[in-house]
Amino acid sequence: MLVLAGWSLTACDESHSDFPEPVVYPQGEVINMTDITGFVATPTAAASSNINLGTMTEDSIQLFTLQMGTLPEGMTFDSLRFEAWPADKGQNLATKAKVAANGMIAKEDLAKLVYTFYGKKVTERVFKAKLLANAFKGKEAFLIELGDFTLRITPEELENPYYYIYGNVLLKSTAEEAYKAVMTPDPTSDVVYTYTSKFVSSGDIRVWNSKYWQEGYKKKDFTKLYGSGEEKPTSYKGTEGKLEQGRNASIFSPTKEYYTFTIDLEKLTYQWVKLEDQNPAAYGVISLIGIGGDWSTDVDMEAVDKAKHNWFVKVTIAADTQLKFRADHAWNTDWGFGDADADWTVDDDVWAKTLEMGKKNIAVPAGTYQVYFCDITGAAHFVPAE
Repeated sequence: MLVLAGWSLTACDESHSDFPEPVVYPQGEVINMTDITGFVATPTAAASSNINLGTMTEDSIQLFTLQMGTLPEGMTFDSLRFEAWPADKGQNLATKAKVAANGMIAKEDLAKLVYTFYGKKVTERVFKAKLLANAFKGKEAFLIELGDFTLRITPEELENPYYYIYGNVLLKSTAEEAYKAVMTPDPTSDVVYTYTSKFVSSGDIRVWNSKYWQEGYKKKDFTKLYGSGEEKPTSYKGTEGKLEQGRNASIFSPTKEYYTFTIDLEKLTYQWVKLEDQNPAAYGVISLIGIGGDWSTDVDMEAVDKAKHNWFVKVTIAADTQLKFRADHAWNTDWGFGDADADWTVDDDVWAKTLEMGKKNIAVPAGTYQVYFCDITGAAHFVPAE
């Protein structure tokens, strides 16, 4: 994993000025490569495999051992660190992290490396890295490249798959009500989520992950919500913008119309896409039908947004069942999934699907669920209730 790519000495430049280092002076005479001997960096067994931060119990981990060699007379060795960048994104995104002379690096710094580029999805991320140090001689400073290596890091699970939207789009625009408006996961991406409605009033919204809402809101901890990353969010109404975690700043819709609002938790961006149909069909009520084999009794859902197109109900299902969604207690407008009953069986991994009118029954195991439905997009969600 740690491939010593040959020792080299070059003058320090501004690309390595992120760390508090001694003053860098203009380059002196070139040091002959044969003057450097005995430096050997060896990767540890832990560094040679996936570093799973979720199972890591220590505050730091040893990536390598470094056998110190000799430098030309009068030269000192200092400021050991590594420079890392995502293997699939390119070295132009490189960032630096401190590492001790014994090869130890803080778990917190590895987590920050992942979150900076990829967000908090629990997925193995691959980084390329260079082990670097400085050497000083009088008023001259030199950069030592100790070797190239690869890191494979899996972050610990800090967020679950359930992201909630709240703000003036909802009937009750408070964070306490956020769990009633879940965002729809993109089936092609594990970091993209959407919400469709008419964004009325001022249209300002923010986003919670349900784990943070459960653990943080009651303590008034807003450091984990997702808000606008724009410099002046109250006056910014662009169709694309920056998302920032920990900033209690609302995101504003461009106009008071129907949009699909999308967040990308890897790129930390948001986007508004206006619907072509600005007059979608409206219904008096959406309900569940078929629970326990009862196809004549509806379980009504409540509208959670002002436009009354997103619906919620918490329901306990005593035994495995099949069900459908329907509008206004009538069979001429009902939603299901697939061409055969149970083509969709709800589970923790497949908890959301896009339904179509007239399709087949959905299979739902026994349990208590927070159920969501958008009658514009057909998005249905079954979130296990704790």
